[in-house]
Amino acid sequence: MKNRRQTDNRKTKWLAALTAAGSMAVCAAVIAAYSIAMKNLVPTNNDPNILGVASQSSQSSKNDVPVQNVVPNVPKDDNSTDNTEPANKPINTVKGNIMPVEGDIDIAFSNGELVKSPTLGVWKTHDGCDILCDLGTDVKSMSDGVVKEIRDDALMGIYVIIEQENGLEVHYCGLAKELSVKAGAKVAQGEIIGKTSDTNQSEILQQPHLHLGVKKNGEWVDPISVITE
Repeated sequence: MKNRRQTDNRKTKWLAALTAAGSMAVCAAVIAAYSIAMKNLVPTNNDPNILGVASQSSQSSKNDVPVQNVVPNVPKDDNSTDNTEPANKPINTVKGNIMPVEGDIDIAFSNGELVKSPTLGVWKTHDGCDILCDLGTDVKSMSDGVVKEIRDDALMGIYVIIEQENGLEVHYCGLAKELSVKAGAKVAQGEIIGKTSDTNQSEILQQPHLHLGVKKNGEWVDPISVITE
């Protein structure tokens, strides 16, 4: 009996030892598996490969081109110009000249040549042209401009001088005293400046007409040569 008890005690101790050893092995396996998993998930400061990848990624993000594809600090081409025309931009045009009155030419521009005056009976240059029209005919401005001067001359009568925007200086001679413009006033092409009359005493023996004189760069020119409309 005694030997049997001793044998049973030995078996019990052996089983307990095996059980303890198995438990320790399982714990060791669990700890090892946990360590391996943590190493794969969280990089350590001792892994140079992981640090290298992180550094390159950070540097690459700093040098990336912005979404707008505009690289900062790049100088613009000074030779480039924007030729886009703004909408409703005013167009500057120089108007031509219209006839101030409608009619035939009685005495034409003499271009420096001497011609005999029917009224004065002397030979003189005719520095304009005489356009036949009835007394009281409306006289229109040949183009846009400004009234430079209004004169009451003993020979040429009442006349208006207009400096036009197209560079011409126009003399309208033999007008009535009742004018539609004043000195310094702006006039538009076709605007009535006065009416024809018999105030031009130097040409009083001719048929009723408008004496029209035109200067270009200070020189008399043929008025008909500048009519464009």
